[in-house]
Amino acid sequence: MSKIHDLWASFQIFSSNFTASYGSLFNWVLAVVVLAVLIFILARAGLAGRKGLRGASPMAGEPPHPVLTQRAAESLSTAIRYPTVTGNQSALRDFQRYLCRRYPRVMAVMDCACLPDGSMLLRWKAPQSQLDPVMLCAHLDVVPGGEGWTVCKPFDGLRLEGRIYGRGAVDCKGVVIAMLEAAESLIAEGHNPKRELFFAFGADEETGGHVGAQQMARILERQGMKFDLVLDEGGTIQDTQREGRRYAAAVVCMGEKRQCNYRITAVCPSGHTSQPRRTTALGVLSEALCRVESAQPRIRVIPLVRKYLDGAVASFPFGKRLALTNRFIFRLVRRRIFRKDPELMALLRTTVVPVCMDGSFEAANMLPASTTATLNARLLPGDTPQKILEELQGLLADLPLEVELVSEGEESFITSEKQPLYRQLREVLQERYPQLPCIPSLMSSSGDARHYSNMSDCVLRFSPLVTGEEAGCGGHAADEFLSEQSLGVAVEFYRHLMRKL
Repeated sequence: MSKIHDLWASFQIFSSNFTASYGSLFNWVLAVVVLAVLIFILARAGLAGRKGLRGASPMAGEPPHPVLTQRAAESLSTAIRYPTVTGNQSALRDFQRYLCRRYPRVMAVMDCACLPDGSMLLRWKAPQSQLDPVMLCAHLDVVPGGEGWTVCKPFDGLRLEGRIYGRGAVDCKGVVIAMLEAAESLIAEGHNPKRELFFAFGADEETGGHVGAQQMARILERQGMKFDLVLDEGGTIQDTQREGRRYAAAVVCMGEKRQCNYRITAVCPSGHTSQPRRTTALGVLSEALCRVESAQPRIRVIPLVRKYLDGAVASFPFGKRLALTNRFIFRLVRRRIFRKDPELMALLRTTVVPVCMDGSFEAANMLPASTTATLNARLLPGDTPQKILEELQGLLADLPLEVELVSEGEESFITSEKQPLYRQLREVLQERYPQLPCIPSLMSSSGDARHYSNMSDCVLRFSPLVTGEEAGCGGHAADEFLSEQSLGVAVEFYRHLMRKL
């Protein structure tokens, strides 16, 4: 022990002598170093703000072909008027018939199968081609109209001041119309594809695609089909304005988060409300849900998301740019910095959120014996359903309840950026819009593409719709709209892509 005291005393003597001899110089050097580091981190954030400023939006350039745009806008306006909420078989069949009438050249040239559930599968043959086919996906169903609409009713299909309003404008009838308008116009010009093109339009994507897309995938698998590319909805051409600057980029999602469902069941003795026990099933369940919401899985920046953040850093406000460009300094506080940005947080961690509860009685004087809540989890690549289950069980171990895994969902692979068809997609974007950056990313939700992933090594999630405050927004929200110009951009992109494939 005395040796430790002697060593500490020696260190104190050395420190005092050093400070006495070099104190002024040391303080100056320390101040210069601190100032240099501060200037360095501020400069990195400032320079990152310049990166991508030349990413001009397609909305700011030459407008798309006016005739194609006008026809597509008329088609989408009519398409929205069919209330194809998932499960509405009558509306879905009516919508199928409308598409068949609206696109006679497509129906004459392509093989078309209209499935009983409302899905559609089209095949544009290329008899002389030796290339594997390409599949373009979208979906015909929409979520319910919901409340809060101020411009029009959800299924009016209103055209107003260059916009088309209604449920499905962005998600995803705008994509369906853009694909079919592009194909119809190319057929009218006498174009023959270099390879076979498939169009798969599911009728239950909003509830998982377990009937429409999954059924079509089984049909194609039985035929031994393999695709060089499966292209589904996902990222868009994002046109944003922040801090007085306009920034645009095409975000192509190379994979998606896995979707799982968990069930929490709280069990407590039932009885009359006049003689309640210390704990009740509803109280226990409420405590559990509060814990789940406040103790989300830790932040992880996977390589694909890091590429997205590096590519999109110019679009973030200065404070976030400061944290993103100096991650080695702000690693410990980034959760606090980004916590008010749900879109970004969804890319940085697995999310677990309560979605519904069951078990209470209508009678206000009776305590339920058990209550349940369903949790929806979206897993970052690297997390597993079992791992999240164990974390939930550990978090709630002291409460009288059970946690179980209800559904595991399908795991998505990350498409390599070396895939030839991904590079070709980038080339099409660069040819059409030379100054538009193309950024790979991760899709935080899920779509029909995962049902076809066994048939292709290149599954991309990208819709060439321009989205933003002026271009299109509101998927699953009130006043959903898509600008006519954005729809025209999508038509021209698909025309160019179909010519190149």
